Amino acid sequence: MSVVAKEKYKLQPVLDVRDRAKQDAARLLATRREQLAAAEIKLKHRKQILADCHLRQATAQERMAAEFEQGLDARTMLTHRTHLADLRRTEQELAAQVDVERRAVRGAEAEVEKAVAALIEVSRDVRVIEKHREGWRERTRRGEQLREQKIGDEIGAATYRRNRQ
Repeated sequence: MSVVAKEKYKLQPVLDVRDRAKQDAARLLATRREQLAAAEIKLKHRKQILADCHLRQATAQERMAAEFEQGLDARTMLTHRTHLADLRRTEQELAAQVDVERRAVRGAEAEVEKAVAALIEVSRDVRVIEKHREGWRERTRRGEQLREQKIGDEIGAATYRRNRQ
Protein backbone atom coordinates (compact mmCIF):
# COMPACT_ATOMS: atom_id res chain seq x y z
CA MET A 1 0.00 0.00 0.00
CA SER A 2 1.51 3.26 -1.11
CA VAL A 3 1.54 6.21 1.25
CA VAL A 4 2.97 8.65 -1.32
CA ALA A 5 0.91 9.66 -4.35
CA LYS A 6 2.12 8.36 -7.71
CA GLU A 7 4.64 10.69 -9.29
CA LYS A 8 4.04 11.68 -12.92
CA TYR A 9 6.83 11.28 -15.49
CA LYS A 10 8.02 14.80 -16.18
CA LEU A 11 9.19 14.14 -19.74
CA GLN A 12 5.86 12.64 -20.84
CA PRO A 13 4.93 15.72 -22.94
CA VAL A 14 8.28 15.44 -24.73
CA LEU A 15 7.68 11.74 -25.32
CA ASP A 16 4.18 12.49 -26.66
CA VAL A 17 5.58 15.06 -29.10
CA ARG A 18 8.27 12.63 -30.25
CA ASP A 19 5.69 9.84 -30.66
CA ARG A 20 3.58 12.11 -32.86
CA ALA A 21 6.69 13.04 -34.87
CA LYS A 22 7.43 9.33 -35.30
CA GLN A 23 3.89 8.67 -36.52
CA ASP A 24 4.15 11.61 -38.92
CA ALA A 25 7.47 10.30 -40.23
CA ALA A 26 5.96 6.85 -40.73
CA ARG A 27 3.03 8.34 -42.65
CA LEU A 28 5.41 10.40 -44.78
CA LEU A 29 7.44 7.29 -45.55
CA ALA A 30 4.29 5.44 -46.61
CA THR A 31 3.33 8.35 -48.86
CA ARG A 32 6.80 8.47 -50.40
CA ARG A 33 6.72 4.74 -51.05
CA GLU A 34 3.33 5.09 -52.76
CA GLN A 35 4.73 7.91 -54.89
CA LEU A 36 7.73 5.76 -55.81
CA ALA A 37 5.47 2.87 -56.77
CA ALA A 38 3.34 5.18 -58.92
CA ALA A 39 6.44 6.60 -60.63
CA GLU A 40 7.76 3.09 -61.30
CA ILE A 41 4.41 2.05 -62.79
CA LYS A 42 4.38 5.15 -64.98
CA LEU A 43 7.96 4.44 -66.11
CA LYS A 44 7.06 0.85 -66.95
CA HIS A 45 4.06 2.09 -68.94
CA ARG A 46 6.21 4.59 -70.87
CA LYS A 47 8.78 1.88 -71.63
CA GLN A 48 6.00 -0.35 -72.95
CA ILE A 49 4.72 2.44 -75.19
CA LEU A 50 8.28 2.98 -76.47
CA ALA A 51 8.67 -0.75 -77.16
CA ASP A 52 5.36 -0.72 -79.04
CA CYS A 53 6.62 2.22 -81.10
CA HIS A 54 9.80 0.27 -81.93
CA LEU A 55 7.64 -2.65 -83.04
CA ARG A 56 5.44 -0.41 -85.21
CA GLN A 57 8.55 1.13 -86.73
CA ALA A 58 10.08 -2.28 -87.51
CA THR A 59 6.79 -3.49 -88.99
CA ALA A 60 6.47 -0.39 -91.18
CA GLN A 61 10.09 -0.76 -92.30
CA GLU A 62 9.51 -4.41 -93.27
CA ARG A 63 6.29 -3.55 -95.09
CA MET A 64 8.07 -0.77 -97.01
CA ALA A 65 10.91 -3.13 -97.94
CA ALA A 66 8.43 -5.78 -99.12
CA GLU A 67 6.52 -3.26 -101.23
CA PHE A 68 9.79 -1.85 -102.57
CA GLU A 69 10.77 -5.31 -103.84
CA GLN A 70 7.42 -5.57 -105.63
CA GLY A 71 8.01 -2.18 -107.17
CA LEU A 72 6.17 0.78 -105.72
CA ASP A 73 5.61 4.21 -107.13
CA ALA A 74 7.25 7.38 -105.85
CA ARG A 75 4.12 8.62 -104.12
CA THR A 76 3.74 5.42 -102.07
CA MET A 77 7.49 5.47 -101.32
CA LEU A 78 7.17 9.07 -100.08
CA THR A 79 4.19 8.10 -97.93
CA HIS A 80 6.17 5.25 -96.33
CA ARG A 81 9.19 7.47 -95.69
CA THR A 82 6.98 10.16 -94.14
CA HIS A 83 5.32 7.53 -91.96
CA LEU A 84 8.72 6.18 -90.86
CA ALA A 85 9.94 9.71 -90.13
CA ASP A 86 6.83 10.30 -88.01
CA LEU A 87 7.45 7.05 -86.15
CA ARG A 88 11.09 8.05 -85.50
CA ARG A 89 9.99 11.46 -84.21
CA THR A 90 7.41 9.75 -81.98
CA GLU A 91 10.12 7.38 -80.77
CA GLN A 92 12.38 10.30 -79.84
CA GLU A 93 9.54 11.97 -77.95
CA LEU A 94 8.74 8.74 -76.14
CA ALA A 95 12.42 8.20 -75.31
CA ALA A 96 12.51 11.71 -73.84
CA GLN A 97 9.41 10.91 -71.77
CA VAL A 98 11.05 7.70 -70.54
CA ASP A 99 14.08 9.74 -69.45
CA VAL A 100 11.79 12.17 -67.61
CA GLU A 101 10.11 9.24 -65.85
CA ARG A 102 13.50 7.73 -64.93
CA ARG A 103 14.48 11.02 -63.31
CA ALA A 104 11.13 11.06 -61.51
CA VAL A 105 11.78 7.54 -60.20
CA ARG A 106 15.27 8.52 -59.03
CA GLY A 107 13.79 11.57 -57.31
CA ALA A 108 11.12 9.43 -55.65
CA GLU A 109 13.79 6.95 -54.51
CA ALA A 110 15.77 9.82 -52.98
CA GLU A 111 12.64 11.03 -51.17
CA VAL A 112 12.03 7.53 -49.82
CA GLU A 113 15.62 7.40 -48.55
CA LYS A 114 15.19 10.79 -46.85
CA ALA A 115 11.93 9.64 -45.26
CA VAL A 116 13.57 6.43 -44.02
CA ALA A 117 16.45 8.43 -42.52
CA ALA A 118 13.99 10.80 -40.83
CA LEU A 119 11.99 7.89 -39.42
CA ILE A 120 15.16 6.26 -38.09
CA GLU A 121 16.22 9.51 -36.43
CA VAL A 122 12.82 10.12 -34.82
CA SER A 123 12.60 6.48 -33.71
CA ARG A 124 16.01 6.81 -32.09
CA ASP A 125 14.83 9.92 -30.22
CA VAL A 126 11.71 8.11 -28.99
CA ARG A 127 13.78 5.12 -27.91
CA VAL A 128 16.09 7.36 -25.85
CA ILE A 129 13.16 8.96 -24.02
CA GLU A 130 11.49 5.57 -23.46
CA LYS A 131 14.72 4.14 -22.06
CA HIS A 132 14.96 7.15 -19.73
CA ARG A 133 11.33 6.61 -18.68
CA GLU A 134 11.99 2.94 -17.90
CA GLY A 135 14.97 3.92 -15.76
CA TRP A 136 12.84 6.53 -14.00
CA ARG A 137 10.10 3.95 -13.36
CA GLU A 138 12.62 1.51 -11.91
CA ARG A 139 14.11 4.19 -9.64
CA THR A 140 10.62 5.30 -8.56
CA ARG A 141 9.56 1.70 -7.88
CA ARG A 142 12.72 1.03 -5.88
CA GLY A 143 12.28 4.24 -3.86
CA GLU A 144 8.66 3.30 -3.15
CA GLN A 145 9.70 -0.18 -2.02
CA LEU A 146 12.33 1.30 0.27
CA ARG A 147 9.79 3.72 1.77
CA GLU A 148 7.29 0.91 2.30
CA GLN A 149 10.00 -1.28 3.83
CA LYS A 150 11.03 1.57 6.13
CA ILE A 151 7.42 2.10 7.22
CA GLY A 152 7.03 -1.64 7.78
CA ASP A 153 10.25 -1.73 9.81
CA GLU A 154 9.10 1.25 11.91
CA ILE A 155 5.73 -0.42 12.54
CA GLY A 156 7.50 -3.65 13.48
CA ALA A 157 9.92 -1.83 15.79
CA ALA A 158 7.08 0.10 17.45
CA THR A 159 5.09 -3.13 17.91
CA TYR A 160 8.16 -4.86 19.38
CA ARG A 161 8.81 -2.00 21.81
CA ARG A 162 5.16 -1.97 22.90
CA ASN A 163 5.13 -5.71 23.45
CA ARG A 164 8.35 -5.58 25.47
CA GLN A 165 6.98 -3.07 27.90
